[in-house]
Amino acid sequence: MAFLDANKFYLVGIKGVAMTSIAQCLFDAGKTVIGSDVAEDFVTENILKDLAVKIEDINTIPNFAALKIDAVIHTAAHQGVNNPQVQAALAAAIPVYTQAEALAEFFNQKQGIAVCGVGGKSTVSAMIAFALNKLAQKDLSFSVGVGEIIGMSRTGLWQKNSKYFVAEADEYVIDPNAKEKGQAFTPRFTFLKPFATVCTNLKYDHPDVYENFAATKKTFAAFFAQIKSGGYLIINGDNQDLVDLSRQIPRNDLKIVTFGTKETCDFKLADFHFDLLVPGKFNQINALAALATLKQLGFETTTIISALNAFKSTKRRFELVKKDAQHWHFDDYAHHPSELLATIDTLNESFGAAKKLIAFQPHTFSRTRQLFQEFIDALASHTKNNDEILLIDIFPSAREAFDSEISCDKLVAAVKKQYPHCQIQNLKTIAALADYVKKSDYTVFITIGAGNIYHAHELLI
Repeated sequence: MAFLDANKFYLVGIKGVAMTSIAQCLFDAGKTVIGSDVAEDFVTENILKDLAVKIEDINTIPNFAALKIDAVIHTAAHQGVNNPQVQAALAAAIPVYTQAEALAEFFNQKQGIAVCGVGGKSTVSAMIAFALNKLAQKDLSFSVGVGEIIGMSRTGLWQKNSKYFVAEADEYVIDPNAKEKGQAFTPRFTFLKPFATVCTNLKYDHPDVYENFAATKKTFAAFFAQIKSGGYLIINGDNQDLVDLSRQIPRNDLKIVTFGTKETCDFKLADFHFDLLVPGKFNQINALAALATLKQLGFETTTIISALNAFKSTKRRFELVKKDAQHWHFDDYAHHPSELLATIDTLNESFGAAKKLIAFQPHTFSRTRQLFQEFIDALASHTKNNDEILLIDIFPSAREAFDSEISCDKLVAAVKKQYPHCQIQNLKTIAALADYVKKSDYTVFITIGAGNIYHAHELLI
């Protein structure tokens, strides 16, 4: 049975942002969707409620026969193929797909625009989808892994007769336990065959599956090689590693386009004027990436910029949660040191010497351990003297074991040693963080991290 010949799908871990976007595409394709997940609220809650999708307990084995399920889709966030529900589906001879394979089933039918990179891929893919929704609405299908694209009702959309499919393309793997099984890791974006690939940045991340930066580069090079003949590779020309990698691609049937601040870039930031609703120089660069991409599709510069200037960001990307006469409250998903530093720099650009409470929750033990020094520098090197850094304990991933050798207490001690001026402490829990903020004198409070730190705002309302 071909993927879209199935009528009833069961999504294991449906509350995840990537899975929720796939669920929307399936609904648009006329399919019935049931899902399972943990009871905890996710940023996708409102979308799933609008879909009226039935969500079951992920710890209970469904009666797939009674539910008349034709296909099961799963994600690495919940043990991947090793999840008991997935194993039960396999035992029942029900076709099983990874989220990455399901995305590719939609994406590869269209002129695919894949946005990858360590930092910025969610925002750039959302910007491109947002702009295309204004410029060529009937030609747009998309899947973006965020909780919400503000100003749009969807994070996933499938139109059978559309021309383009915009997708956030993730370099993480479909099965983080593959090595233990003697198998090679398979990056999620492996299954995509793009017409245009946009790469926002090339940095080392996901040390739980990539041994070193060389392995990361090799993975991205393989993905770039999948661009269709006559297509485009659109890269950040300020990232020398990325420029060097692009020069090694043995292809003369694709066009390489660069964007950035350097004089050598094809799309140089100084040559364009954006009046964005989202702050920060990094968002100017994100908009430039979107502009460079949409120009390759044949749209006019002025209309592209006009559409991008209306972009109001996505859920958890420098999101303004609350504002009153005395305070600004923001939330951001940054979890790599480079993203963390960019967020702090944006705070400094926007609020200068105003008192800031910067709350950060590291995500995964492996990332915190492997990039320990980078986190120290990101937290403290650009922090103003009157600002405070407030950590809470590491948010672990379901895909890794507890690591007693790394902690936020150790991170605090290292920051204090290397940057004595920095006011930093570990408050450990969301509740303690909220209590501290209530008693503090400040202008700006921001929560940062890919875990559940954003719930602190709910305790302040």
